[in-house]
Amino acid sequence: MKKKIYNILSVCLFALLVSACYDDEGNYDYHEISTINTEGLEKSYTKTSFQDVLHLEPTVTATGGESDFEYLWTLNLTKGSGTTSNKIEIILDTIGTDRVLDFPVNIKQGFYDLTFRVTNKSNKLETYQVMSLSVVTKFSEGFYLLKDMGNSTDVDLHASDNSLVDNIFLKMDGEHMPDAPVSLGLDPGYCFVDETTAEYVITKALTVCTEKDVRISNIEDMSTIYTHSNMFLGGEAPEEKPYYVWRNAYGVGYISDKGAYFSTQASLWDLLGTGKFGFPAMVNDDEETKPNRNGVFASACFYYLDELKGRFLFLDFNGSLHTYSDLDENGEEKPNKPNGITHHLKFFGKNYMSEKSTGYALFEDENIAGKHYIYQLVLGMDPSNPIEKVTEVATSSKLNGANLFAVNELTAKVMYFVNDNQLYMYDLVQNTEELLRPTDMATGEEITYISNRYWSGSDNADKNFDYLVFATHKDGKYKVYLYEILGGKPYGKPVRVLEGEGKVVKMHYVDPSMSMVSYSYFPSSF
Repeated sequence: MKKKIYNILSVCLFALLVSACYDDEGNYDYHEISTINTEGLEKSYTKTSFQDVLHLEPTVTATGGESDFEYLWTLNLTKGSGTTSNKIEIILDTIGTDRVLDFPVNIKQGFYDLTFRVTNKSNKLETYQVMSLSVVTKFSEGFYLLKDMGNSTDVDLHASDNSLVDNIFLKMDGEHMPDAPVSLGLDPGYCFVDETTAEYVITKALTVCTEKDVRISNIEDMSTIYTHSNMFLGGEAPEEKPYYVWRNAYGVGYISDKGAYFSTQASLWDLLGTGKFGFPAMVNDDEETKPNRNGVFASACFYYLDELKGRFLFLDFNGSLHTYSDLDENGEEKPNKPNGITHHLKFFGKNYMSEKSTGYALFEDENIAGKHYIYQLVLGMDPSNPIEKVTEVATSSKLNGANLFAVNELTAKVMYFVNDNQLYMYDLVQNTEELLRPTDMATGEEITYISNRYWSGSDNADKNFDYLVFATHKDGKYKVYLYEILGGKPYGKPVRVLEGEGKVVKMHYVDPSMSMVSYSYFPSSF
């Protein structure tokens, strides 16, 4: 072994001696490799579909002084952007081959990767810069208002640039949607099949229920995807009273007086669907239900009262329907039961504080008119008794004669209500109430809507908000006041006042960055 090592060392030493004697006459005058520099491009751009032109004029230079370049602009839809599926292939579409780009943004809304590639013809060196392009439509962002037009329904959009697109249904169809409005919903990851192409389409959907009909609209252009007449798999629509359509975690939920429906789809995880509904979910696979008109979405489930048996139920994120036990999590019987309730449910809202979803249900006594109770529930997937306590509302409370209700969902355990056209706040912990006098809110106008509206899912913190909203109506016109909240109360002057024609009864905010998993960042109450 030692002999082998000595032989190897001898060979290495000989090689070093030979190289030391070698006369190197090579030319070592090195030249710096030319580099390409681009200037004048931003990291991101936002343009309106079928309206804007993307004009970019970068400056391109090279350290070696070369000026003979090839240019290539490409665009591809970003995977998982909220409007696409992971099944979308990355296809680089060439949109320009000159240094200056003038690209008419006649493409669908969504999030795109924009790439600028420069090649030096003399040495074939390349450089590239990737930017993001957010393509929106005039319907992509803003506050949607559901309006009662006098036994008919329409929708206004107050866009982020303060412009107004009013009476959208009238402009689309030549008439308002018939019958009085019931609810306004939002599914930011809705999937359906385009009957003209037989291909899946993934978009954001605005959902409207009236007393007799349903309309699911594609927010990209506000075209109608489905109505109540064609939103069922069997092709035949049941006789029912529609209540609400919403994003129910891994699917689309729909509730009516005939039951709770579920359409499975989760486009971000390649689970595509038609967006149509089958039969209502049943308890234990055989018990039908009759949902109360009020319900709440929380903890990825939808909770409602079954009027057939006076019991609370929840529809989970997979579309299964569950009832509750009268026992608590320790197997002990609780005094207030979630079953056999005979009172009349007038309002059901949720509050999410300390990472805990709490439900507040306002019941009127079945025998004594004007006598009310507040049920406090834990909204979760535990099948044990969710009712934490029942509070009898004081006889002197203005809450007994109220006609509009809402709860603060994020920052305070309070309920808002309207009695005799005056605004009140009820403390759900102290069981006290006080009259609210929002700054600059007009008096003598009918209050038609109150709600806590928020959006907390934007990466840009300046776009997030948490507002207490009041709508008023007078002489055929509405005003909607948006206030910041402090301690549950409207704070300071209104951040914004929206005005238009009609009577506002519901409101939702839409943001371009919303995706299928954004449902916890905006209110799903209706």
